[in-house]
Amino acid sequence: MGKLLQNALQKQKQFYIYELTKTGMFEFDSLNRWTVTELRREYEQNRTRQKKKREGWQ
Repeated sequence: MGKLLQNALQKQKQFYIYELTKTGMFEFDSLNRWTVTELRREYEQNRTRQKKKREGWQ
């Protein structure tokens, strides 16, 4: 894999891990083992949950 692609994937993974650990629902060590796809999926689900909570849907 090219160096630029590796760097982009690593930055993306770091972003998702940072955002998910901010919620307090996850620990860094466990998230670090997840793939970028798994992190993205959980991040999007978490954003949807937070949006619904803010709008009073739940």
